[in-house]
Amino acid sequence: NNTGDGRAMAYKAGAELANLELTMRWAGPKYFARCGKGTWVGVLRDPQGKPIGPFVTKPDRKLGDMAADIWHSAFEDFAKSGKGPVYMDCRGISEEDYQYMAHWLRHEGNASFLDYLEEEAIDLKERPVEFSTYEMHLSGGVLYNEKGETSVKGLYAAGDELFGGISCAATFGWIAGDSAGPYSCSAATPDAREAKPRIEERKQLIEGMLGRKKGPGWKEANVALQQIMQDYAGPIRSETLLAAGLSHIRRLKEKAGTAMVAQDGHELVRSLELMNLVDLAELLFLAAMERKETRAGHVRVDYPFTNPLLDKLLIVRKADEGPILEWKELRR
Repeated sequence: NNTGDGRAMAYKAGAELANLELTMRWAGPKYFARCGKGTWVGVLRDPQGKPIGPFVTKPDRKLGDMAADIWHSAFEDFAKSGKGPVYMDCRGISEEDYQYMAHWLRHEGNASFLDYLEEEAIDLKERPVEFSTYEMHLSGGVLYNEKGETSVKGLYAAGDELFGGISCAATFGWIAGDSAGPYSCSAATPDAREAKPRIEERKQLIEGMLGRKKGPGWKEANVALQQIMQDYAGPIRSETLLAAGLSHIRRLKEKAGTAMVAQDGHELVRSLELMNLVDLAELLFLAAMERKETRAGHVRVDYPFTNPLLDKLLIVRKADEGPILEWKELRR
């Protein structure tokens, strides 16, 4: 999910990707960029201590605080109006509730945040934590069926590669494994000669990155990519913004492939991850231009209404002439 490698590799192998344009945003402790808000036992409050939503007024382990799930722009709206920040207030919870919350935060990948609280002697039972909305991330991805099968024979996917969620990842991980095992026993051995042109292409890319002495590194390219995505495919989208962003992404793609420098193995891996992200960014722009409506996190100011006729999967797949987009009916 962070590097896009799974989606990018599946696309290059010929698999269908779905709904890349329907990006989403999560909230959590400011500057930590980790999710898990649903695990928090607290109430979202303004600086005066007033709850920002009408649902809960005191911490409830069973309910949490759904305000930000309903009011997606709450943190931004409070900041823009000068009424922020917004805090997650866990004061008053029992030690049992705190241990329950900490246990699941750690299991959701928030170990660094919990370590930070310990190092700085911050007690969530006594001190509210500022919350914020994070940057957009993909919610669509590799299209797979109830067996974990993709559109490419022998390729299976699960979990965060499409729609995400820990429950989805855990469930479909087992299902995909159960499906892939029997297939692998009877599948023919691929002919490596068919992949030789692609291997040579990647070899040249890698040798170029390692062989250059001057040029931008992956960090500079990553900053450029993030800036383009935020400015042209962020919370507000339109035909002209998307068209301009697509042209910038394609220039970045060419520049990164011919000028980026990797000084060691670590930088090489990050550089290749960056190239995968750029590939996905290009597909996202194409899909966002194709979906001429507003739906979920895809806000088109030039098409402000949700079109019921477009309640479909927008598929993108690789072809010799480039990416192909098509609509598929949702299976009910």
